[in-house]
Amino acid sequence: MKLRSGYDVIVVGGGTAGAIAGIAAARTGARTLLVEQYGTLGGVLSLGMSLKGVHDGQGHLALGGIGGELLDRARASGAATTVVSHHPRHGSIMGQDPEAVKLNLIEMVRESGLNLLLHAFLVDVLRDGATVQAIQVATKAGLEIIPAKCFVDCTGDADLAARAGAEMMIGRERDNGMQPVSAIFRVGGVDLEKTWSYLEEHPEDFETPVGYVGDEYSVAKFRAKPGVGCAGFRSLIAKARAAGDYTIPRDDMGFNPQVGRPEVTINITRVHGIDGTDPDDLTRAEIESQLQIIEGVRFLRKYVPGFEGCYVVSNPFQVGVRETRRIRGSYVLTKEDCATGRDFPDQVARGAYPLDVHDVGPSTGASLVPGGGTDLSLIPRSYGVPARSLIAQGVGNVLAAGRALSASHEAAGSARGQPVSMATGHAVGTMAAMAAMEGRAPAALDMARLQATLRAQGAVIERPDQPQSQETKNHA
Repeated sequence: MKLRSGYDVIVVGGGTAGAIAGIAAARTGARTLLVEQYGTLGGVLSLGMSLKGVHDGQGHLALGGIGGELLDRARASGAATTVVSHHPRHGSIMGQDPEAVKLNLIEMVRESGLNLLLHAFLVDVLRDGATVQAIQVATKAGLEIIPAKCFVDCTGDADLAARAGAEMMIGRERDNGMQPVSAIFRVGGVDLEKTWSYLEEHPEDFETPVGYVGDEYSVAKFRAKPGVGCAGFRSLIAKARAAGDYTIPRDDMGFNPQVGRPEVTINITRVHGIDGTDPDDLTRAEIESQLQIIEGVRFLRKYVPGFEGCYVVSNPFQVGVRETRRIRGSYVLTKEDCATGRDFPDQVARGAYPLDVHDVGPSTGASLVPGGGTDLSLIPRSYGVPARSLIAQGVGNVLAAGRALSASHEAAGSARGQPVSMATGHAVGTMAAMAAMEGRAPAALDMARLQATLRAQGAVIERPDQPQSQETKNHA
């Protein structure tokens, strides 16, 4: 068995949180290795969904640091739009070109000095008491052992922390029920002007969100901003379901236009009862969601104006899993924390992605089961993410970011959002590097020094006093 050594920090998982965590650790000065099972970085960031929560609902910046730098680079190369603030449903929203973002990300990795091990899959951990000594990975060459001083779990499913014996939570508190999985795909050949015109003439398919109290919620405002999409088309879905042309357990469709292209990212698939840590469940989810993509494209072509000649541009690299295991930190972030914009003495990141909790139970025909649907709540004021929610309990040198952080079922619906994942990824990368280089546990870091380091790296720790400039303020 091969031994690969020489690292202070190992980050497992190169998705939205992990890629940023690896860059952060390397820039902070630690000898860092990022282990990723696929051949590219970015995870679900590469699916093409618009980013929600870069600003909070009142227009104040929530994402800075390395994640903000990635978005700035993408924008400078024409691969992302400006952030539309004061968005009536999401708080803020921006469009992005996923292929260009992936390439910007790999360029940032190379510049940072971060070491990569791609096409490598976490198998196990080796520990001495409550301290992880090394991880075991499977590669094309066989099994390898890789030791380090501090470990960052950005696997999404808390695989590393679970194998290390950390305290865990899974799914909804009362029954461990988990949100459904979805396959986000892109289609081309779309006549968006025809689609927007249809929505103007059929307001029943462009419904105002429940509880919305902002200014006019109109197609014209969405139409004017590239990359800004919406959810709707309920009447068309009901019509297709009644005709036997639609069996997907979802009653609306989300779509996000791509930047400067006749392409649209589609969020319509949904598979319930999936445990993303179970290989048989995952296999079923992949099969069912891909079959739903086929059905979804047929629905688009037959029922949605502007999509008559659409075709699949991108099939996702894997099904999107919203929820599985989460670490239990010494603090568990709550729904109230997110909804009220709470601050913490040890906060190391901010979040403003909406409280986005999808139904655990499936739809039944055109009606949802009681408690079903999607609870999407705006975050008016960004909330702080405490360091205590990023440090795994039960093991001394493991941190977690992204959707595996310590949060309740409902709070995780916000903390899993891409901008929040980038912010927490930046935080844990810096924390791991400092802990490794100082020879101490992450929980023993000097908080004032950690926060000062993150601020110096451009991370947004405190909510800015003023909203962003008028250039990005638009009541979409």
